[in-house]
Order: sequence, then structure tokens, then C-alpha cells
Amino acid sequence: MEIKFKNIKERQVAYIIATGRAHIPHIFGELMDYITKNNISTIEHYYCTFFNNTLDVDHEELHYEIGIPLTGDVPGEGRIQIKKIPGNQVVSTIHKGSYNQMNHVYHTLLEHSIKNGYIISGPATEIYIKGTPEVSRNEVSVEVRFPVIKK
Repeated sequence: MEIKFKNIKERQVAYIIATGRAHIPHIFGELMDYITKNNISTIEHYYCTFFNNTLDVDHEELHYEIGIPLTGDVPGEGRIQIKKIPGNQVVSTIHKGSYNQMNHVYHTLLEHSIKNGYIISGPATEIYIKGTPEVSRNEVSVEVRFPVIKK
């Protein structure tokens, strides 16, 4: 597993905040429809930022934000909101394979950060390179990121 510290530039996103793991596929669809209907240009893959620990909460208590970086001056619509996410430094790796191995990925990133003198400064984000609901759970490719600051 290749782990990198890298800088992420400021980006504008369309996003939805929700609770409950069962809603995730529907939210991806809602954002895809919004992007398509409004002919919006995107600049990166869909992401999900988890506001609570995915290992410690019940599926219905999982609180998260799903969104996609985009360009242009676009309005929100319904529960889809628009915001700018400031640039930051992250520790990241790309996971390929089953979601069942994600716990290992998270732990490895945390350990690597501490060992290299960094502190985790915010929630985990998964970037779905190949991992939206229509992709088989064993064929995903997901970049996992944690924002970090140097001690």
C-alpha cells in the first residue's frame, strides 16, 4: 500500500448531508441526476466524508456528506447545497478490492501519520475512483484521505 502526504487545492462541491447508511445509493443517484440535468462540469470523483466513526456506530446512525467537486457558478437545488472546501494537507492511499478491507486501510493511514509526526485534523473522506453503488463491492478503487497537520 503506497501512502502519500499531499496538498489538496480549494474546490467547490455540490453535496448532501445525511444520516443512515441505507440512503447512500439514493444520494449518489440524486447527485448524478442533478449534475446531468444541469449539465455541470465535474473535476473529480464523488466523495463521502464520514462525521462519525464508521466502525463504532450503527448503520442508521452513520452521519456523512456525499458530494462531487465541480466548476462554474451553480446554484443548489432542493437538499443539494454548494460550498467551497478550503485547501488542506492530507495523508492518503488508494485501496483496490473489497470494502471489507477498509478497516485495515484506515488503521494503516492513522499509524503512518503518527509515525511521521502528523496529527489527524478532521474526518476521513473516501474518493470513489471506481466505487459508486453500481460497482461490485469486490472491484472498488477508493482513495482514502485524512486531513493532517504537522506536529
